[in-house]
Amino acid sequence: MQLAHVASHQGITAIDGILGESGGMHYTAIPNVIFTSPEIASVGLLEDECKQQGMDYSVSKVSFASNGKALTMNEPEGFIKLIRDNRSQKIVGGSIIGPDASSLISTLTLAIANELTEQQITHTVFAHPTTGEVIHEAAFGLSIGALHQA
Repeated sequence: MQLAHVASHQGITAIDGILGESGGMHYTAIPNVIFTSPEIASVGLLEDECKQQGMDYSVSKVSFASNGKALTMNEPEGFIKLIRDNRSQKIVGGSIIGPDASSLISTLTLAIANELTEQQITHTVFAHPTTGEVIHEAAFGLSIGALHQA
């Protein structure tokens, strides 16, 4: 992957290896960002990849039109999509198109790298009003349904 943030982390991983520390690279949790307007970001598996692997999965998609912060920023366009592996209940992929996508993808990267479940995300308190709440909403969408979906 020819991304600056991947190369930087590979360098850290190499130094850790030289120092005898384990860890390694987790290539399943590499964020990709396209700095357009609106911003586009993804991490982990895409829905097509889940289908190709024959995975039993669920998808939750929440619009920024239901997010108070996005509305006050006058940027209601876009959405977040979370993908959960139904067998393990872990979040395995996510895509964001909309305001702050380049920043929000870090939260999804952390969730995938640490194999978090949708329940662990729903039991996390997200600050209000923030665009980050779309992640919380999408996690709820995988179980009981998004709370504020427009």
